[in-house]
Amino acid sequence: MLTLAAAGASWWYVRPGPEIDCNRLPPLTVLATLAAFLMAIIFRQMARHTARSHLWSLAVCLVIAAATLFTDFRYVRRYRNICDSLQQQLQPLKRQ
Repeated sequence: MLTLAAAGASWWYVRPGPEIDCNRLPPLTVLATLAAFLMAIIFRQMARHTARSHLWSLAVCLVIAAATLFTDFRYVRRYRNICDSLQQQLQPLKRQ
């Protein structure tokens, strides 16, 4: 359930828009960290449960969490430099 919530929140922040919103990057970083944490929990649960039905549902959750982590990382990596350069250009304007 948490995996689906993290994936849904990630989709909400990554959805395409008319402009680049640099305020989306910090929440996506947190969601990527949450996805990595959920992956660790899922691996731990896979070691405990041996029933096929449990393993399949955990495998699906693992794939969703991995896709969330990968998508968030790519989005943040792509727009981090653009947002940093915009922020540096606005620094001199704020001092005046």
